Amino acid sequence: MDISLQILLFTGLLVLLSKALGGLGGRIGLPVVLGELLAGVVLGPTLIDVWRFAWFSGTSSVPGGSVSLASVMNVLAGLGVVILMFVAGLETDVDLMKNTVGPAFWSATGGVILPLVGGAALARAAGFTWNEAVFIGTILTATSVSITAQTLMNLGRLRSKVGSTILGAAVIDDVLGLLVLSLVIAMEASRGSGGWMGVVRTSGRIAIFSVAAFWLGPVVVRFLFKQARHLHGSHTTVAIALVICFGFAFLAESVGGMASITGAYLAGLFVAATPAHQEVIDDLRSMCHSFFGPLFFVSIGLQVNARQLGGHLGLFSLILLVAVLGKVLGCGLGTWLTGFAKRDSLAVGVGMIPRGEVGLITASIGYAAGLVSPEVYSLVVALVLVTTLVTPLSLRYCFTSVEPEVGALADAALAGAAADE
Repeated sequence: MDISLQILLFTGLLVLLSKALGGLGGRIGLPVVLGELLAGVVLGPTLIDVWRFAWFSGTSSVPGGSVSLASVMNVLAGLGVVILMFVAGLETDVDLMKNTVGPAFWSATGGVILPLVGGAALARAAGFTWNEAVFIGTILTATSVSITAQTLMNLGRLRSKVGSTILGAAVIDDVLGLLVLSLVIAMEASRGSGGWMGVVRTSGRIAIFSVAAFWLGPVVVRFLFKQARHLHGSHTTVAIALVICFGFAFLAESVGGMASITGAYLAGLFVAATPAHQEVIDDLRSMCHSFFGPLFFVSIGLQVNARQLGGHLGLFSLILLVAVLGKVLGCGLGTWLTGFAKRDSLAVGVGMIPRGEVGLITASIGYAAGLVSPEVYSLVVALVLVTTLVTPLSLRYCFTSVEPEVGALADAALAGAAADE
């Protein structure tokens, strides 16, 4: 079958199955992304293994060589992850971060350091190389803003003191995690080119690019949007936003020595500060949720073979323990030291447990760069699944007692209603 027909058929199958299982997950109170990830696991070598079917295997000739369906899907998934991180930057509430910057910063710092050190130490003790061990620790630093926000919204605590701190800490956690990820990849890339001097040069590139991006980025973004007003046609603002996204992603990796998703996230932050940000969000959100998001999450599941976990259950249990306790203790201690009550600190720590799409993105980049083996990659995906399932139930437990300030407001409202009657 021609490669173009394979792409049409397979893409339709992926989107259909991902939305079906994602919708099923949403009906029973689970994050939609979990169902989309499971769709890939079903289609992958764990169960069906679609790549063994003649329709989806093999290669097709194209000018200059040959290409396989799997390679095309990897390219689309890579494009999708860049857009996903751009949207994540767009949806970052900077004002919310400012309001809870103190507790959120210390919570995020503890939630990055403890899982990073604990995960790396555990992986090293299990026999992994230092590069693999550090990268496994880096994966554990991730926190999913979307899954935590969805859970808090369902509990009616999204705008509470604890909820605001969790969201602010999750955003800062993502920024710190992306910086650590970029540094780890840069160290791996420069390992064979100059040793420690190569690492120093790469770190310098990251620092210079970061300063230049924050200094010139907002100016360039505003200029491009101003020029976009002179263009005729529909959705030109969104088109310019995508140009900015891809441009920053390209520059981050080719010039700054960082991961491309870091550049896309920075681009999202800069666009979020412009008057056009809501228009861009509205258009891209539907694109992400209907196509690029499902495509990326299904592609993750397609590369996972859960059968490989059979001989690594002990290691998986230990890494899961470090992943959970690293966030609960690291983030909880950070907020407790800033004056939070113990129960509220526990709630913040629990709210930072899910790795979600951020952990998957980090793992996929490491897998593509050859930093982790297929077995470790499958283990990380299973870790993401478990932490995503654990968080909603654990947060419900943490919020069983009404927060004092919320309870006081509720009592005052009831008293006012009784007086009116």
